[in-house]
Amino acid sequence: MGIPTFTSGDPLLDSFYILFNGISQVPLIASPVTGILILAGVLLASRKAGLMMVAAGLIGAGIGIILGADIGLVTFGLFGYNSILTGMAFWSGPFVKANRVTLSISIFGAVITAVVWMTFAHLMGDMFSPDLQGGIANSVAIPGFTSSFIFTTWAMMYASKRYGYDVWPEIPKSAKEDNIPGSDNPLQIKPENFKWTAKEFIIATFKGVSQVTFVENWKTGVFWVVGLTLAFELAPLISGVQDRPWFTNAFTSQWNEYSPLYLAGLMAFIGSAIGAALSILMKLPTQETRIGLHGFNQVLVMIALTSFIPFTWQSFLMAVLATVACSVVVMPALQRFFGQWGLPALTGPFVFTAWVWLIAIYGFSNIPAGIGWSRPG
Repeated sequence: MGIPTFTSGDPLLDSFYILFNGISQVPLIASPVTGILILAGVLLASRKAGLMMVAAGLIGAGIGIILGADIGLVTFGLFGYNSILTGMAFWSGPFVKANRVTLSISIFGAVITAVVWMTFAHLMGDMFSPDLQGGIANSVAIPGFTSSFIFTTWAMMYASKRYGYDVWPEIPKSAKEDNIPGSDNPLQIKPENFKWTAKEFIIATFKGVSQVTFVENWKTGVFWVVGLTLAFELAPLISGVQDRPWFTNAFTSQWNEYSPLYLAGLMAFIGSAIGAALSILMKLPTQETRIGLHGFNQVLVMIALTSFIPFTWQSFLMAVLATVACSVVVMPALQRFFGQWGLPALTGPFVFTAWVWLIAIYGFSNIPAGIGWSRPG
């Protein structure tokens, strides 16, 4: 049946898909049901964050339309999700102050991220395509994922440190932290009366899911997991173009729309749990783990590597290995690298990990490739 078309020709219905598919594409899923539940969860935690999510998504889509992008890409949500992340990273995120200056930067960032998204979509799609004339079934392409968000936001954050405006919060002067001998990691000081229990671990895991959009709220994480589980595409019925039942699954749309494996929510939870468990094992700062900072990249890795390629026990194992590598190597390395300039790693660990693993699939015959991804066929 192929990838769904969300362009109905009805302006009101198309606007519905543009907004909620744009939100649902943040975790790499095209489902208005998922988008609605994610937005509800974000609004539960912060009306400011929810407002920016809606505004940035519509701004990114609007730029795509104004500049003449394929309307099918816009209604699919592909011009929304990176702009959403850029907008939320500034004004409603935890990194900079929320004021008129950062609001302006967020809006401008949402605009230019839409342009950069097209750059990476074209670059990654063509760079790895041996036969550009052969169509999607005969070519190899790698998704850009959230690359336009991270590169745009890194550049904007670094540039804003040069501005003469009140953007970055002051770092309080304090005595030099004592580090663990032979490590850059400060000595672990746990909050009084705190110890890891099953309940605390589950809360941290749900917060890891919610941190994909810079929100620290375990209830928001629950909305995410439920929304990703109910990832119905709800694509419009278009005479002569497509006839899709309402229960087609956005999680399996790359390989089998009728598959009963509605596992995106479970994959998100597993990814965050792996990240939280490994951060505890590696003795990373306890507070970072408790607020979910070692889960959100892992959420995206697990979803990407179990939805863009068919789900088998081998591909699941590969996704778990990639998530472990992201937790143990890629994320700590990028945190340390960008920390030199006072910048966050954002979703860079996810993007670089997923790219490496998808490219590697080309030579692994036991890993089935998705439609046009990683290997022809």
